[in-house]
Amino acid sequence: MYRIICLSPVTFFKTDPMTPFPNYYHSFMQIVAVLEELGKRRGLTQALSNRDEESLESILSFTTKFITKPRYSPVLIGVADKLCDIYSGVVGQSENIDEYFDKLRRHVKDECRTQKSLLRLIGQIDAVMCAGMQADNDSD
Repeated sequence: MYRIICLSPVTFFKTDPMTPFPNYYHSFMQIVAVLEELGKRRGLTQALSNRDEESLESILSFTTKFITKPRYSPVLIGVADKLCDIYSGVVGQSENIDEYFDKLRRHVKDECRTQKSLLRLIGQIDAVMCAGMQADNDSD
């Protein structure tokens, strides 16, 4: 059974509450690596399901914050998709969760708008380059 204990990189994990040693620190890349591996092993849905509000908040917060970062987005797009599928029925029950889903929606919408603008710009640059190359060929 797969279960992600916590997805906040600033949160520390204890192996045993009685040990005086410092907790383990998980970086962003380690969190994304765990999520990616769970996706490959088809355990992501199980790991993201049946969460209480607090743990769902941490996953949504992490996903919302880093979904637009190119390094993390290939994995987090899949995570966001799963979260939307799993928790679409609880929208409207918690104000905090609704805020995170709304932030996620806005981030994705803004990123799509940015990507669309960049693709238009690439098309314009290609047109100028082709016109310039054609002008060079005509002058020869």
